[in-house]
Amino acid sequence: MNKIPVLQQTQNNLAQIEQLFDITRSIVSLSKELYSESFATFRNNTFRTGFIAQTIHPEGFGIKQSFYHLSSIRSSPVANKGVIFLGSNSQYIHAIDSLTFQELWRCKTYKEVMSTPAVEANTLYVGSFDTNFYAVNIQNGIQKWKFKTEDWIFSSPLIFNEKVIFGGMDGTMYALNKYNGKLIWKYKTEHWIIASPAQFDNFLIFGTRDKRIICLDINNGKEKWTFHTNAPIHATAAIFDHTLFVGDLAGNFYAIRAYDGSVKWQIIVGSAIFSSAAISDKILIFGTKKSGIYAMNPTNGNEIWHKELNHASHASPLLFENIVITGTENGDILVLSTNNGQSLWSYHTDDAIRTSPLFAEGKIYISGSALFRIY
Repeated sequence: MNKIPVLQQTQNNLAQIEQLFDITRSIVSLSKELYSESFATFRNNTFRTGFIAQTIHPEGFGIKQSFYHLSSIRSSPVANKGVIFLGSNSQYIHAIDSLTFQELWRCKTYKEVMSTPAVEANTLYVGSFDTNFYAVNIQNGIQKWKFKTEDWIFSSPLIFNEKVIFGGMDGTMYALNKYNGKLIWKYKTEHWIIASPAQFDNFLIFGTRDKRIICLDINNGKEKWTFHTNAPIHATAAIFDHTLFVGDLAGNFYAIRAYDGSVKWQIIVGSAIFSSAAISDKILIFGTKKSGIYAMNPTNGNEIWHKELNHASHASPLLFENIVITGTENGDILVLSTNNGQSLWSYHTDDAIRTSPLFAEGKIYISGSALFRIY
């Protein structure tokens, strides 16, 4: 019996199996990229862009599942490995199974939780109107530690290296050790901080009620630059292509260079902007109190389209390649074309939609009077 051809065939088979394994591994990797298990922080990333580089077909939209609670939900949902996390006005932090929509656990605070959680590894971080900032075990909802501030916490946290960073209504930006809750640094402003911080390189950027956009060194909390706006800022800045984008309560919208705080462009839409912008390389979208939803060219601020609404749009939109999803104060969930702002799908709920939608494991969720899965 000639063993050499058999050996050669075996080696060829092993090579084919190894090649097939490489192909399979690539497909699995691509699948994980397309259908991420995690959307674990406000606006999906520390740049706060609210953008998902996918095309979604709106023909499949509808209310698929809903989780009703005793009170309104002002906390945007986040997800990690098949579990959705959010706060509620009934003073709880909730963990919900994304498949069954059954509540897995709830963690009690002592006032409303309107901050959006951030999740990393086995820990959820979130602030409460009870003035405490919490670290909670995501497996069972048991508190790991808490940090006491001087006022309500509305700002959503940002996790960077060993730090968890958030703003308070006491006008302070706090950086804590994420493992034990010990204070690393703090920066005091003159008024509330409602906006959530955004991160770019070693820069931490946020707007304030005292009419400023502030950039700090994220490592030590030292001020790098300050930009004075025409009105208070509640919205969270989105950072894209070395530029931050944010609106104020007088209807001014700014594009500011992140490195030095200089103005790239500025426009006036004439209506208060509570909505954080969603941005890609092609389009920038945000809502207003009285003048609807705007789509702009992020390079120069030129208007691409403008959709008038009968109600305020304070929700922070979630942007895909072909659609944008947002909500209104009268409870409408809207799905619009990014090409022209045309309405592709809508659904009326019982309460204002002020949150940012969630995309995880190929599904879309949004919260208001309840947590809804719409795709």
